[in-house]
Amino acid sequence: MKVPSRFLMAVLCLPLIGVLTSVACNDPDQASAVNVTLREFSVTVDQATVPHGSVTFHVTNAGTVPHEFLVIKTDLAPDALPKESNGSYQENGPGTSLLDEIDEVDPGQSKDLTISLDNAKYVLICNMVHVAADGTQDAHYARGMRTAFRVD
Repeated sequence: MKVPSRFLMAVLCLPLIGVLTSVACNDPDQASAVNVTLREFSVTVDQATVPHGSVTFHVTNAGTVPHEFLVIKTDLAPDALPKESNGSYQENGPGTSLLDEIDEVDPGQSKDLTISLDNAKYVLICNMVHVAADGTQDAHYARGMRTAFRVD
C-alpha cells in the first residue's frame, strides 16, 4: 500500500508544530500576571502557581486600612515564618529571603510589582503593624495576611 506523500508530511510535521507552539507559549520575556487582593486579614491570589521568569503582581487593597505586599522566598509554611515579638515577620529571618516589596497600598488603590522568580516556593504577606492609641500592636502577618505561592 502506497501512502500519499502529503499524509506522510503531515504526520512528520505534527510533532514539530507542537514543539514550536510550546516554545512560543513559554516566552521568557513575557511576564506572568498575578492579581493579588489584600484585605483585613487575607492575601488572595488569582493563581497560586506560575512558570519561572518575570512575574507582575497587580496588588489591590480591597480593605479599609493601608497594607504592604512582600515576596519572600522560603521552604517554610506561610504561618511558620520567623516573627518579631509583636507578631510581624522578621525580615530575612532564618530560612527566608525577602526579595522585594511594595511599602504601602492605600485602601482602594492598586500598585504593580514586577520581579524575576526562579523555580521555588514563596510566601506572599502583608507585614504592616498598626499601633493602637493604647500602644498595643496589630501585626497583619500574625492576623493571617499570608499565602503560599509557587514558581515552577
